[in-house]
Amino acid sequence: MTQFFLCSKQDIPDQQAREFKVETDQGQLDLFLVRQDDQVHAYKNQCPHLEIPLNWQPDQFMSVDGINIQCSTHGALFTIDKGNCIIGPCAGENLRVLTLEQRDDDEVWLQL
Repeated sequence: MTQFFLCSKQDIPDQQAREFKVETDQGQLDLFLVRQDDQVHAYKNQCPHLEIPLNWQPDQFMSVDGINIQCSTHGALFTIDKGNCIIGPCAGENLRVLTLEQRDDDEVWLQL
């Protein structure tokens, strides 16, 4: 298993997201982290509908109300905790969940 340090949990404001690009043996992986309360969730930055990035500007992944992740292309909404599409052309599909390790010192590590 390969691990990549991404950031400290405090580097992501609550109900906000942050984008990352990680070089892996298979090439670049575009991903983002979303913080909800004390939990951080990681997803591949790819809409399941068109397989394009979700954001249109850096770190802009959240709906206006901050409750859901939103695709900037067609407005699909995804839950923060599981990446389930609840509204939009990809309803019933999911974002690709990535595995994180949150260490005691609040460091967030991606595990591949």
